[in-house]
Amino acid sequence: MMENVTNCKMNHIYQFQEFRGSKNYERHLRNLGLVSGVDLYIVSKQVGQPIIVVFKGTRIGLDEEIARGIQVVEKSTVHESMLESMDQLGVGDSAQVVKILGTGALKRRLMDMGLTKGTRIEVKKYAPLGDPIEITVRNYSLTLRKKEAELILVEREIS
Repeated sequence: MMENVTNCKMNHIYQFQEFRGSKNYERHLRNLGLVSGVDLYIVSKQVGQPIIVVFKGTRIGLDEEIARGIQVVEKSTVHESMLESMDQLGVGDSAQVVKILGTGALKRRLMDMGLTKGTRIEVKKYAPLGDPIEITVRNYSLTLRKKEAELILVEREIS
């Protein structure tokens, strides 16, 4: 069932179907890479703030008008709908890396630091203002910016 992005849940993966709105907005979104069939991940959705989404490694904020025009369907696999971004984990939480949404140099850098599919991570601490985040990965400490952590999808380990 198609729905618009304003009705979607945070930390879920959706598949873009079509844009219903201004042709200028549609062209701009298409130029950014938002075409039919592309996976779209809802990062942040707060009242009075732009809705933050990630697709094809692009992170953008959408105002209410544009978000209402973006028609998506939820990914049907249960496994993918249980994913969340690393920045959503609390101190002491453990998870397994499932997917890195970044592309190019950023994705390569994160993978070079040991954040690959199937790797277990544990959140050690957050800085006082929430950025950066210190995690343990492969028995060493790693500090990531919150924006980098938002691009890493993990599956929480139940302890």
